[in-house]
Amino acid sequence: MSMNCKSLLSAAIGLASLSTATTALSEETYKLEEVVVMAQKRSESLQGVSQAVTALTGDSLDTKNINSFVDLSGLAPGVNITKNEGFKTVIAIRGLGNEANQNAVANPSVSYHMDGIYVASPFAIQADFIDVDRIEVLRGPQGTLFGQNSTGGAINVISKQPDFDGISGKTDLTVGNYDLTKLRGSINVPLSDNVAMRTSVSQYRHSGFSENKLTGQELDQADNLSARTDWLFNLGESTSLRLFGQYFKEDSNGAAIKGIYDPASDPRELYQDTTAKYELESQVYGAIFEWDTGLATVKALGSWQKDDILVVRDNDRHSYAKNPEITISEFNPEINVQETQTYEINVISNEPLFGSVDWIVGAFYLDTDIDITIREELDVNGNGVLDGYPTTFPEVYSGDVGFVSDAHPSRESLSLYGQTTFHLTETLRLVTGLRYTEDDVVSEVSNFFIPTPDLIQTETDAVTGRLALEYDVNEDSMVYASYTRGFKPGGSNLTYGNSSDGSPALVDEIYADESIDAYEMGLKTEMFDGRMRANLAAFFYEYSDMQFQGTDPDVFQGGVANIPDAEITGVELELLALLGEAWTLDVKLSAMDTEITSSYEALDNVKAQPYFFGDELIRYDLREDVVGNELAKAPNLTADVTLSYETLLGDNMLFNSSLQYTYRGGFSQRIFNNAEVDRVGSYDVVNLVASLDLTSSGWGFDLMAMNLFDEEGVNSSMTDVFGVAATGVELIAPRQLMAKVRYEF
Repeated sequence: MSMNCKSLLSAAIGLASLSTATTALSEETYKLEEVVVMAQKRSESLQGVSQAVTALTGDSLDTKNINSFVDLSGLAPGVNITKNEGFKTVIAIRGLGNEANQNAVANPSVSYHMDGIYVASPFAIQADFIDVDRIEVLRGPQGTLFGQNSTGGAINVISKQPDFDGISGKTDLTVGNYDLTKLRGSINVPLSDNVAMRTSVSQYRHSGFSENKLTGQELDQADNLSARTDWLFNLGESTSLRLFGQYFKEDSNGAAIKGIYDPASDPRELYQDTTAKYELESQVYGAIFEWDTGLATVKALGSWQKDDILVVRDNDRHSYAKNPEITISEFNPEINVQETQTYEINVISNEPLFGSVDWIVGAFYLDTDIDITIREELDVNGNGVLDGYPTTFPEVYSGDVGFVSDAHPSRESLSLYGQTTFHLTETLRLVTGLRYTEDDVVSEVSNFFIPTPDLIQTETDAVTGRLALEYDVNEDSMVYASYTRGFKPGGSNLTYGNSSDGSPALVDEIYADESIDAYEMGLKTEMFDGRMRANLAAFFYEYSDMQFQGTDPDVFQGGVANIPDAEITGVELELLALLGEAWTLDVKLSAMDTEITSSYEALDNVKAQPYFFGDELIRYDLREDVVGNELAKAPNLTADVTLSYETLLGDNMLFNSSLQYTYRGGFSQRIFNNAEVDRVGSYDVVNLVASLDLTSSGWGFDLMAMNLFDEEGVNSSMTDVFGVAATGVELIAPRQLMAKVRYEF
């Protein structure tokens, strides 16, 4: 049921035109609710923010069965979320993601925040959502207020806060095919006039979507436990303190990553030698102090975070019995423990300075320590059996060893920032912002049990900022133009070339900062007495020193390198319209074009894989110029269209239904654009939901059909830069039929 880009865009424009005509005919007083966001660290109307922001409510997440970040793909314009290695999630916004995610020191290009607190570990985004009030997706560089690691944008997950309105709560139970059960509960309790508590628990389980036919092991199953407690203390009329803790644990068999040469005819069946394992424990504890001084509000935020992940996986993606031509490779185990502390303070004006200047100033500090253990066995002698290896250097090379590493990188970062909004006239505003960042990385690395670890250190500093002009065309429409400078710090590689064999290094010990110059124009408007909202953005990016996962001619020496220049151009549309009293249309579209614009020679590890120790010069001669290639994980077109219906059935029953269509265009998994392994095709997904609420009793019932037509869409086609450079595909979830019963009091 695929639809090409041109017809999809035409259909969306037609729907938008239909909504315009329909809404114009009505003369009722109903209108769209105002959306309030924290995109600039202060509460303000979405329509008054001069940047592209998508806000998704907690109710919308439930309706669309959004359980985690992976499910957000395509629901906001320009957002593409892919899986990587079976235990990582890569978020790309407008073509900017994390092409160096196999280096634990490298940072993503989209920053994740929980209630305004920066969450450093990329593994934390594996956790399920719990008790969410809304999610704000900020598209485009956030170089001033959110700083480093937000060249693509930022995502802020805002939880439901405790309140003093009385004891309240809700619980729900969902059951479905694949033995799915999801049980959730939350309760809000005012313990006194000044102390309130909100606690939530969720357990989510289902059997495997896929099966390893060789071992009989189910894959892509879930066994997740989430818990959150949030405490609010009113310390006085103008001061408050929030303390919260959030915990997530997953214990599963891991993801199904099917090798591209696997002979199994069923896309959800595979043959692999390894019995896989996946364990993740994620913890975030935070404190938020607020003091309203009258002139300004002072906010201090602190957190302690820890993520502990263990993975056992088949790294060649195939089995020796079915594909003996592929060398057996197994990671057993790969362990990553990341511990982080963050501290931030900001001061936000309540009244304009001199009657015309809104302002915010702040400081941010981060300290992250990481422990990495990687043990790869490789069938070096080709006998179809992993015979193990000695655990001393240099004896380790005599065994079936692949890549072995013990690394202890750490990062320390300090930032100072400020932003002002000058009200030049009643309808014209100038926004200016600057941020200064210092970043230090120290890595202690021991590969192959070398007794004396390498000590690598790098420092960087950068100034980023924003300049924007906002103009109110009338009470319902605003246009804006902006320039933003974004930055992502460089770091050190765990492995890199040394040129001692005569082949020039393509991966160095240190990789450089990447930066982006972003130009954007936008229109935000409401029409037909507030019954239709349309937000349009067009952007052009100049991307410098783009970080990506490179391969060196020296075997096992892959790492992060920098491509000098790339460009990204795109346009986005968000449209929300009331089509009469009962119908609502929600349209989100993104069209984008990306290109590497500078000449740069890189080595594709897929082509270099057949050559081993002693063949370094041959490997070096295989390098290719990637100029003209498209960027990775950047679909040319994404779309999400939802038609909703709501009506009263009698005095105490409310019926809701929604039909959702999501299209994710095809893309290249890597910057090499290798036709054999990198191309990921487009897919279409249709979801259908029907709900009945008994408004007088608090009970509610939902029927859900997700991926109604059982589309076997490919989420990602991942090629490992280490091991045997094998490629495996991960699919989206199959058709899921679910029923939910809810109770709220």
